Amino acid sequence: MQRIIAAPCGSRPKPRPAINPVRKRYICLPFCLHKNVAAEACIKLCRLKSRFRYDGLMRTKILPTLAFSIVFLLSGHAPETGNAQQAGPHLMPMPRSVELRPGRLSMDESFSVRLTGHRDARVSGAALRFLERLEKKTGIPLSRFTIGDPASATLEINCIGAGEPVQSAGADESYTLDVADQNARLTAPSPIGILRGLETLLQLVDLDDESFFMPAVRIHDEPRFRWRGLLIDVSRHWEPAEVIKRNLDAMAAVKMNVFHWHLSDDQGFRMESKAFPRLHQLGSEGKYYTQAEVKEIIAYARERGIRVIPEFDMPGHTTAILVAYPELAGAPGPYQIERFWGVFDPCMDPSSQKTYSFLDSFIGEMAKIFPDEYFHIGGDEVNGRQWNASPKIQAFKKQNKLKDNAALQAYFNRRLQKILAKHGKKMIGWDEILHPDLPKSVMIQSWRGISYLAGSGRRGYSGVLSNGYYLDAMRPASFHYGVDPLGKEATALSDEEKSRILGGEACMWAEFITPENIDSRIWPRTAAIAERLWSPAEINDVPDMYRRLAYVDRELSFLGLQHHAGSFKMLRRMTGDAFIAPLRQFAELLKPAGLGSRVKLRKYSSLMPLNRMADAVLPESDAARKFEDLVNEALAAQSGSPDGLRSVREQLSAWRYTARALKAALEQSFLLEEIGPAAEMIGDLTTLGFEAAEYLETRRKPQEEWIGKAAPVLEQAEKPHAEMLIAIGAPIKKLVEAASALP
Repeated sequence: MQRIIAAPCGSRPKPRPAINPVRKRYICLPFCLHKNVAAEACIKLCRLKSRFRYDGLMRTKILPTLAFSIVFLLSGHAPETGNAQQAGPHLMPMPRSVELRPGRLSMDESFSVRLTGHRDARVSGAALRFLERLEKKTGIPLSRFTIGDPASATLEINCIGAGEPVQSAGADESYTLDVADQNARLTAPSPIGILRGLETLLQLVDLDDESFFMPAVRIHDEPRFRWRGLLIDVSRHWEPAEVIKRNLDAMAAVKMNVFHWHLSDDQGFRMESKAFPRLHQLGSEGKYYTQAEVKEIIAYARERGIRVIPEFDMPGHTTAILVAYPELAGAPGPYQIERFWGVFDPCMDPSSQKTYSFLDSFIGEMAKIFPDEYFHIGGDEVNGRQWNASPKIQAFKKQNKLKDNAALQAYFNRRLQKILAKHGKKMIGWDEILHPDLPKSVMIQSWRGISYLAGSGRRGYSGVLSNGYYLDAMRPASFHYGVDPLGKEATALSDEEKSRILGGEACMWAEFITPENIDSRIWPRTAAIAERLWSPAEINDVPDMYRRLAYVDRELSFLGLQHHAGSFKMLRRMTGDAFIAPLRQFAELLKPAGLGSRVKLRKYSSLMPLNRMADAVLPESDAARKFEDLVNEALAAQSGSPDGLRSVREQLSAWRYTARALKAALEQSFLLEEIGPAAEMIGDLTTLGFEAAEYLETRRKPQEEWIGKAAPVLEQAEKPHAEMLIAIGAPIKKLVEAASALP
């Protein structure tokens, strides 16, 4: 059971000794006096700068880092201070057990690390990365030579054992963390636990008007589920290696441990094969990973406690493979790389020995590159049209007494499973591969729902959930946070059956992502999924989740994620610098439509640029969520809250001005021309909400004519505009309904 004990208010570290003015001098930060900096922020920053020595390191290292930290603080991106302990720790995922204690560990340039117990490259590398990130976070210069064995080290990292040569689904990720006034100690049974504990330590670092510090705390932690993954599709749109690496960094920051790499589909084959070079030569248009790059990424992931599982989709979603080797297909070629989205006919021929000879050689080659015990074969969305049209395949079905295409695919999967086992791999695939003829070592990944996942558990198969974690649906973090692999139908499973549900995976399908916007489509929402899969089930308070998610969001920017910077760059491309301010404010009122809606509204191809407003706006609007909270608070009292309603009107008035200010930008950019109707709709909608709040504030019932005109505005606001949805529509509808219900 989680236990949180607040530290006594006003606890402070011991006074620091006086500083010799001859040996140490301080520097004033003149940019603190900039006219846009709030006085309170200036005071805090000037107190902070007095913690640093002015020496050679100050000139070469501290000033650039501290300047960045100050800009970050003054731009509204600093963690909340002062009341951090009163509000609770901003940890995410929340550990299993947290006990806050009196006191704090203040931090300065004397911070040092001591490694004890088992020490390997992963532990040493993790300690060095920890120090580098701590230095960036605080601006305090930390020597790269502080890792040693001094008795007075600030942080002791004690790794008890070596762990597994190849990380498995059963790896021990537990750790214990103790932070006291003078030092801290992290203990874990394996290097993986050390990695997880260091991420928690970094999240504990906070600052106030005296120093950076860690609160005194004792944490016992281990994950609820052992499989906490993220799928990234690089087939439909290519993602370079640096994009993959920075997302691995983000995964590690929130303790995710499986990177599911979707490497082939109808639109592209993205992996170098030396045994079958035409695969990447003809199936990738030159955009693929070399084997050396893949090995480097696998090593990069291992250093962060993340397993890498490849997916090569088969027997369907194989157009890019059949471009290179059409003789494997269920119908004569030639084939071309698919440019559009959907389910297509090309499929491997399960009746041909050539197919299995090819797969044996190909899987043998890939098995030597990917060390994980699991190998994903896809297996989904086989429409069977080529099979139905082939006399040869129909004769094969009859000869082998296969009554339908499902039985034919099961035959294919049985043979494929034996090939995988020959090369030391376990099969994992989507719901469609589930068949009683397959051995229980096969794992099911469910995109259809918890009922399907629960069904596989009852039949003796292990599985992971992805339904409810599809990031391309553009659902808010709160939606994903409410999806539990052991929820709904799974609650009726026996304990043994529940043990077969290993966890879940967020899925980032690539129809509408590029290297520019992929980070914003994954983060920070995936951090909420990470918590659902790590933390105890009873950690489910949505407002507190959003409080901590805001902190994680800022930390991810420090890590190098481009989820905000990429969006800003795309918006600036549309309008230049002249109108970027109103465009950014306008973007906060919108969110992109999900994949299902966008493919219905416009016929897309893989060659179409993703440079429109719908590609730049963020999946979830913090401004809209906070506005809805404001509306809910204002309407909470039966008579309405005058102060709250006044705040509602002020916000709506500001947004109405933004919509008007954007008109000039719309006339100067062809990329923005299509959002004109959305701007007009937001103008009408904010006016409607303003009037509704005014009626509520004055307790005057609106006339029937006003109510009648409001209905079509609200209805229109719920529809997509330029493939975007208006994020503030729901709270304004609440205002209108409340005003209409006045006596």
